Amino acid sequence: MKFEDMSINQRTKNSLKKRGFTDATEVQEKVIPVAMKKDVIVQSRTGSGKTLAFLIPIFEGIENSGHVEAIILVPTRELAQQVELEARIIGREHRIRTLAIYGGVSMERQIENLPSPIVVGTPGRVMDLMRRGHLSLENVKYFVLDEADRMMDMGFLDDILWILKHVGGRRRMMLFSATMPPEIIKLAKKYMKDAEKFMLSEDEISAKGVRQYYIHVGEINKMAKLSALIDDEPGKYLIFCNTKRKTQELAERLHKFGYKSYALHGDMRQASRTKTMNEFKEGKINILVSTDVAARGIDVQNITHVVNYDVPRYPKDYVHRIGRTGRMGKDGKAVTFVKKDDEEYFRRIEEFVEKKIPEMQIRGKGRIKERTDYREFSDVYGMVRVKFKLRTRISEWELIKSMEREGIKEFQIGEIKIGQEDGVMEVHYSSAHRLKRVRIFNDVQVIGQNYPKM
Repeated sequence: MKFEDMSINQRTKNSLKKRGFTDATEVQEKVIPVAMKKDVIVQSRTGSGKTLAFLIPIFEGIENSGHVEAIILVPTRELAQQVELEARIIGREHRIRTLAIYGGVSMERQIENLPSPIVVGTPGRVMDLMRRGHLSLENVKYFVLDEADRMMDMGFLDDILWILKHVGGRRRMMLFSATMPPEIIKLAKKYMKDAEKFMLSEDEISAKGVRQYYIHVGEINKMAKLSALIDDEPGKYLIFCNTKRKTQELAERLHKFGYKSYALHGDMRQASRTKTMNEFKEGKINILVSTDVAARGIDVQNITHVVNYDVPRYPKDYVHRIGRTGRMGKDGKAVTFVKKDDEEYFRRIEEFVEKKIPEMQIRGKGRIKERTDYREFSDVYGMVRVKFKLRTRISEWELIKSMEREGIKEFQIGEIKIGQEDGVMEVHYSSAHRLKRVRIFNDVQVIGQNYPKM
């Protein structure tokens, strides 16, 4: 169905048309007409277009009465910014203000813009402003829970229940979630009456057709491994980082080495994000570096590789990430970079997908040279075991003094065993790189550079 054929406000149609949105997705076509009349529970996968599925009904029903008429709860600051931006673009045509409220920033400006007819916020900041008397939800006509399953994972259930108790009784409720854990089903039964259900995705987003691997690598060599992977297996890459800052830094560094890579994150202007996405779809860019939240609107065909540059902290995010390749019956590959500190998170992922993910070895070398990552080879105390060869016979005391002259403190040196021409010692990883400067050593090598099998 085309938006032009829907029974929605012409101003909304004008906004969608200006952005090039002509055809409704499945979730939009099925949910929008129903959500304008009754409560809805929608299970729909990431990238399905669900944001417009709840925003359009809201704009059909609010009256711009001078109160908060719609509250949209989301799990993260980045998603609050993203959803509010979508609402703001439609709101311009309707001359209706929107507001995003979230923690981590000063609340004065947020207070100054209250009440706004449409508020998008994270549960913690919403509760805070309500308790301080700056935010009232007594006149709310629409209550939306977006990414409800992720909010459950992050421990927001009690906050959501508290907020719901302070919402006016005459409100329509919309619940959107990629999965339906028991907590969400229980919440829906308690607070939603005669809700229509739309099960538009499997209970867990599948990763069928995706070959999954991991590479054990420390932080300082991730770039080198990524370069080697891209050069060895050319294709269309979607790379995930856990923070916006790292997303931007990685894209810029790859660009400096000649790769066509660009970042996608919540701090980018909408025009820049749209341009980047279009170029990625058209093949002008073959490497897109993104955060989880920014990638939620991505529905791009022919992605050959998904790389988890950072291990996701939630197993469901892993499945969401890798599900972006291997679509439409095509083959796809997912590679996760696992540091020593990430092993527990990775084991949880394996338990979640009920699969032992094999380790991958990259045959070639990329454009970026690998370095010895002493931290990855250190024990729980940060000590690295090295073996060395001596230029001349020396005492332990003389060896320590030679190391101190190169900036290695005595407290950073552990057990030392010296033979006539060689020896073994422990040194803290933060100073291990200085060992090569110690003139008394003829050669220094880390012991056990092979990672243990997980």
